[in-house]
Amino acid sequence: MSDPNSPVSIASLLRHHKELKQRQGLFQSRRMDFFRFKRFVRALKSPEYAVNSKDDPEQYPPITNDEDARNIFISLIKAQLVVPCTKLHTSECKDHGIKPNKDYPSLLLSTKATLVPDEYYVWTYNPKTEMDYLILLGITLGIFAFVCYPLWPQSMKRLVYYLSLSMLALIALFFGIAIVRFVIYIFSLAIVSKHGGFWIFPNLFEDCGVLDSFKPIYGYGEVDCYSYIKKLKRRKKRLDKKKQ
Repeated sequence: MSDPNSPVSIASLLRHHKELKQRQGLFQSRRMDFFRFKRFVRALKSPEYAVNSKDDPEQYPPITNDEDARNIFISLIKAQLVVPCTKLHTSECKDHGIKPNKDYPSLLLSTKATLVPDEYYVWTYNPKTEMDYLILLGITLGIFAFVCYPLWPQSMKRLVYYLSLSMLALIALFFGIAIVRFVIYIFSLAIVSKHGGFWIFPNLFEDCGVLDSFKPIYGYGEVDCYSYIKKLKRRKKRLDKKKQ
């Protein structure tokens, strides 16, 4: 590749390409996207890449065979935009002193890239998105507004005061619900212990969306918990793959 910026341009184009079928895993204690090498080759052979290659062959070298795809991928490795990794099983995690995570597979840095089809690679390249710039702009405006608080009109100060009271009330309500649900759960153990106890909002502290935290309204034991349902779905998915 004659253009030294070519690997970065290719990485920017294919970073979130659908052909990669990326997943998130825990790599060096951080959640990072990873994919298989064969998926990257498919992305390089996609119509999107072909169009960019036709318009700017210096930045996006044309792909005529698998060797061209390998050379491009090697350039990304040399630029440290991707690194090879190994996806560990639960037993292997313990051998490497890594605590297994039920939601994300554990990834271990490989010392050698073999470029075989099913070899895994982690993205170390994370370009800034429009949302990142919007968040930065929002933080800047928020700090500026806070500094200028003494200059605010009285009506705006009053509005902020009532909004802060509303937020405190919501926080107090949340903790109130948490205490009530715990008390009810403790007393329910004496009545419905065989079901694992009675929960109000069983997903209140689960790793899910805000609305999903309050669904369902009640449940027994862990059967209705969000993490338990996800675990059953993953188990069913694995069994379906084995049957295929």
